[in-house]
Amino acid sequence: MNKDNNSKRLLSLDTLRGFDMLFIMGLSGLIVNLAALAPDSAFASWFALQMKHVAWDGFAHHDTIFPLFLFIAGVSLPLSVAKQFEQGATRRDVVVKIIRRAAVLVILGILYNGFFKMQFDTLRIPSVLGRIGIAWACAAIMTIYLKPKVRAVICAVILIGYSLLLTIPAPDT
Repeated sequence: MNKDNNSKRLLSLDTLRGFDMLFIMGLSGLIVNLAALAPDSAFASWFALQMKHVAWDGFAHHDTIFPLFLFIAGVSLPLSVAKQFEQGATRRDVVVKIIRRAAVLVILGILYNGFFKMQFDTLRIPSVLGRIGIAWACAAIMTIYLKPKVRAVICAVILIGYSLLLTIPAPDT
């Protein structure tokens, strides 16, 4: 399970993170280009379609990359927090680190989405990186300050509330 006897890292989690990062960094583009080498192959065409986001009426592999990244961040969160406490960090130290990391992700998201184009009327602030930063920071702070049962209730309320919200028809339908 571990990389070596001295490491407390989960090899399975690191492997899954690496797999996800390959797709984040562009493996899907490589797969699409390789599939184009066999234009008459039904499998190659199907595989290439899996590397693109679908419209709101389907599901493809590429739609799993962001949720998988959040899952990995969630699994590694309690391990990371516990390690920091084992190393003598205080709650304040850990919370400052969490807020700093969230801020960096939000800022990187803003920069990635066109901040330097100086077109602030079209700047996309709620980026994927920003959402990861904010969601991760909320979960991390809940992990530090709330008991597991309270976190479970909060998760249930969020999931039920979100499910109920999905039953409301959109204004343009």
